[in-house]
Amino acid sequence: MMEKPATKNRQSQWHLLLAPVRRNGSYIETAAFNPARSPFVQDYDRILFSNAFRMLARKTQVHPFASNDHVHHRQMHSLEVSSVGRSLGIMTGYFLKERGDLPDTYTPEHLGQIVQAACLAHDIGNPPFGHGGESALQDWFKDPLNNERYLSELTEEQKLDFMTFDGNAQGFRVLTALENHKDQGGLRLTFPTLASMVKYPRSASDATQLHSNKFNFYQSERGIFDEVFTHLGLKTGSGYIRHPLSYLTEAADDICYCIIDIEDALELNIVQFDALMSVTEPVWEKLGIDAARLDSIDSNRRKAGLIRARVIDLMIDATCNVFKSFYEQIMAGDPDVHALLDHIEPDVAAYMDNARKLFFDVILKNHSKIAIEIGSYTLYKRMLDTLIPSCHQFISRQPLSFRDGQVLTLMGMNAPTEKDDLYTAYMRVIDFITGLTDRHATFLSTQLAGITQNP
Repeated sequence: MMEKPATKNRQSQWHLLLAPVRRNGSYIETAAFNPARSPFVQDYDRILFSNAFRMLARKTQVHPFASNDHVHHRQMHSLEVSSVGRSLGIMTGYFLKERGDLPDTYTPEHLGQIVQAACLAHDIGNPPFGHGGESALQDWFKDPLNNERYLSELTEEQKLDFMTFDGNAQGFRVLTALENHKDQGGLRLTFPTLASMVKYPRSASDATQLHSNKFNFYQSERGIFDEVFTHLGLKTGSGYIRHPLSYLTEAADDICYCIIDIEDALELNIVQFDALMSVTEPVWEKLGIDAARLDSIDSNRRKAGLIRARVIDLMIDATCNVFKSFYEQIMAGDPDVHALLDHIEPDVAAYMDNARKLFFDVILKNHSKIAIEIGSYTLYKRMLDTLIPSCHQFISRQPLSFRDGQVLTLMGMNAPTEKDDLYTAYMRVIDFITGLTDRHATFLSTQLAGITQNP
C-alpha cells in the first residue's frame, strides 16, 4: 500500500525534530545511537549528575525552609515531573507510531526519554526562594537608581535580560553554557532535549513586544538557541515555534503541581483533608476510589497518596487525548494552542480550577511563606549591592579596593575575566547567585551584613 503524502511529510518532520545532534565544542555532531543507551538517556544522566541539579535539593518548591521532611523541594518535584513526562512521551510515541508518523529509527520509548530528560531540567535555573527570588532580582535591576548607575551602558535588549529575569532562560544558560564545559557548550545535550524544555521560544525583548515577561533565552545564549531551533526546523521568518514535545514537558509540570502543592499544604496544616476532597470532587467518580478502602487507610498522608496516584493517572490520559486532538495545530506551530491543559475535558478543567483557586487564595497566602519571601528581598539586595558594584568597577578598569578584590575572589569560577564586557560580568553575578541554595544564600547574606555565624 502506498504511504500517504501527509504521513511521509510528518515522518520527515519528526526525523528532523528527533535528530540526536549536539554541540561538541566548536562543531555539531550526530551522537552515536547505542540501542542499549540512547543519546537521550545520556542527556538524562548528564542532567541528573550535574552540580546544578544537585543544588535543587536545597531550593524552595513552594514552602521555604519547611521543617517537615515530607514537603517537596525543587529536586524532588523535578524527579516527579520527569516520571510523568516519561509516560506522556511514551504514550505520544505510540500515537505517532499508529499514525505512521514515527520514523523507523525511533521507538515510542525514545520520545519518553526526551521528555523525561527535559522535565528533569525544567527548573534547573531557578534561583534561591523560587518565584520570590525571581521577583527580588527583577526589582533590584528595575530600581531607577540601580538601573541608571549600572545598566546605562548596556543595550536595551541586554537591560531586559536583568529587569525581567526568568528562571527558564537561566535554565537554558545552565545547560548550554555553565555546567561541565563552561562557556563551551555546557552539558552538551542533544538538541531535541534542549528544545523540549523550552516553553517560551523568545528573548526578553521579544516577550516585551508581546506584552509578556516570560522568555527562554538571554542575549548571551541567542546564538546557541538559534542553532538548536534552526537545526530542528523550528525557526520561522518571524521567530521560533515550540517543539511539539515541549507541550508534554509543560503539562507534566502542571499535572504535578496541581495535586502535589495541596499535598504539601496538608503536611504543613495549611489546609485540611476536606479541602483536598472538595478540590477533586469534579473528577471523583472517574478516580474509581472505593470509599471503604479510603476509609480503612490509617492516615491522611496515605489517603492523599492514593488520591494523588489516581489523579495523575487520569490527567496523563486526558493530556494525551488533547495532544491527539490538537496534533495538526501543534505540528504547524499554531500559537493559539497555548498549553495542552487549557483544552482539557470539562470535569478535569473544573478540578484544575479548584486546585488553582486553593493554591492562590489559601496556600500562597500562608503568612509564614509570605514573611520569608519578604525577607528574601533584603537577602537579594545585600548580595546584589555587593556583587554588582565590584564587577562594574572591575570591568570599568577602575582601581579595585581590597573589598572589591575580595568580592571577586568570593565569586570563584563565576568571577568576571579580563575578556568579559559589562553585560557578561553581570550575567556571571546572576550565575553565582542563582547557583546558591536557599540556605547558602541566607548564610552568605548574613556574612555580607557583617554578621558571623556557622552555616
